[in-house]
Amino acid sequence: MAKIYFKDEHGKRVSVEVTDEVAKQYRESLQEEWRGDAYEGYYSTSLESITEAGHDFADEEADTEELYLAREAKTERKVLMRKLRAALPYLTDLQRKTIHKLFVLNMSQSDIAREEGVAHQVINKRVARIYAQLKVLIKKV
Repeated sequence: MAKIYFKDEHGKRVSVEVTDEVAKQYRESLQEEWRGDAYEGYYSTSLESITEAGHDFADEEADTEELYLAREAKTERKVLMRKLRAALPYLTDLQRKTIHKLFVLNMSQSDIAREEGVAHQVINKRVARIYAQLKVLIKKV
């Protein structure tokens, strides 16, 4: 005679005394179940484990081409910004201050002209020269 152990509906461990043949069959069935679970765990992956690993699934509603183009545009913007930062030291102090007022302080060209006491056209031409100079400098960097 042999004892087999299992848990009842309350999770309590229970032992039953059975014949050796029944105990052998019970152990074999448990081994098959364990092998099946191990095989399934090794050769299959749950969707939950994929998302926990940080992978996303494509949204059927999403336009894949649009997403790719947006990602590509973002990368190009990063490269352009890096080149722009590298080109800024080559500008004069007045040009850098003008760029700062335009893009950081969000001032209009008219506001800058009023602040500096010059005509709007002076600032307009200065900005055009700055853009032209930056365009050349970005190509070199």
